[in-house]
Amino acid sequence: MALSGSLREFALSEILQLLSSQRKTGSLRLTRGSDMRVVYLLEGRIASMRDRGFSEEDPLARFLRRVHRLSEEQLRGIASIHAESNRDLVDLLLNGRYIEREELAMLYERMVLDVLHEILAWEDGTYSFSNVSPPESALSVSLSTESMLMEAVRRTDELRRYRAQLTDPSLVLGLKELPDPDAALGEDEKELFGLVDGRRALGELIHEAPFTDFEAYEALFRLIEAGWIEIQGRRAPELVAEEAPVARTAPTTWRTEAMLAGACALLVLVVQVLAWKSTPRPTRSANENVYAGLGVRDVRAALEAERARVGSYPQTLEALVENGWLERAQLRPAGAKLAYAPEGDSTYVLELSAR
Repeated sequence: MALSGSLREFALSEILQLLSSQRKTGSLRLTRGSDMRVVYLLEGRIASMRDRGFSEEDPLARFLRRVHRLSEEQLRGIASIHAESNRDLVDLLLNGRYIEREELAMLYERMVLDVLHEILAWEDGTYSFSNVSPPESALSVSLSTESMLMEAVRRTDELRRYRAQLTDPSLVLGLKELPDPDAALGEDEKELFGLVDGRRALGELIHEAPFTDFEAYEALFRLIEAGWIEIQGRRAPELVAEEAPVARTAPTTWRTEAMLAGACALLVLVVQVLAWKSTPRPTRSANENVYAGLGVRDVRAALEAERARVGSYPQTLEALVENGWLERAQLRPAGAKLAYAPEGDSTYVLELSAR
């Protein structure tokens, strides 16, 4: 079945529905200017959204960078291995133990939705379908084309609604009150709640969040609707940083569930103070410290939460693990060691030491 034409004449959603209903196998290539996307189908179901191999423009590589699941350093290492072996990115990720298979499958599905959400907005460009088999992959993918399309269309409608309120990237968002301890918060909401500090503008929050743009907007909108965060002002647009997202390769959450259980006035104050002092003092080069620095921030937050609970800092960091504020792995952020010493009830020393 040969199929080609202009997206002005035949919408992408209609093309995919046709191919799905006829259970076609092949590749649908879409081109708009210098942008190119591909959708591989196997008997009408989405089998892949990328060609075999690896490049900086690989949609999976771009997605993993966007959601902070791979750092630039890791991607450079993968690129080096690929140059020598010509192995596929998925194969390198799994065999290099960068990401476990189950997690990669979930990330891949998120990538598919994100790419579909993007290309459904293309109103011009060309398409071409050819009968070829999807490329072999170390990760088997078989997603319902109709279900993916429905979700992508829903995201388009919802994002329009979110942006009707969150209209300007220079809007500054701040904490209004802590969520109810019994509130069911998703992981994305917890992560974004920890970034909202009354200083970051909307554009910065979207960039720094380890989510797609839609996921970040959705979580922020839910937090606003719940009354936990609010728009506190507007920053001059030229002052809104347009930096690349800070990559993180491991979760660095605050253990929000435990902190929310102590939702008292003192803890509100602690959270506000920590938010304003969230950038840890570097002890090594910034490039080396970026992940460890984020981990130190979490340890400092846990120390303040413990002090708010019992009135003094713990004698050892192990107490933070025993009391449920941190996971044991968080005591070695990015593999670094922490030197900690309490100095009375009201102060302490916490520094990165040699690995």
